[in-house]
Amino acid sequence: MGGMGVVGSWRARVGRPGGETVSEFEFAQDGTATLVLGGKGSGTWTATGAGTFSYRILEEHAEGSIEIAQDAVLQGDGFVSSGITTVRLADGSTVREAHIRITAIRRT
Repeated sequence: MGGMGVVGSWRARVGRPGGETVSEFEFAQDGTATLVLGGKGSGTWTATGAGTFSYRILEEHAEGSIEIAQDAVLQGDGFVSSGITTVRLADGSTVREAHIRITAIRRT
């Protein structure tokens, strides 16, 4: 995959059970993943095959955390990913799990 496939800044449409929101993700060469719009969080991404990768991002808030786990497929200058987002309270108990689909277009 040459690494460059994933590295960069991405504008994403996040499809939730309650509707769609816009986020921005940044994937760095060193394997870090950052959510910079539509929430603030950080984590990692890993190439999983030819044109596929997974990413995990944790948003931490005073009232708890949101854990994003996605498996992605690169398609031209975009990617489509899906996975489970887990919302937890500060005590670690799970509030809900939602299946999320993300469609992203490269910005840089």
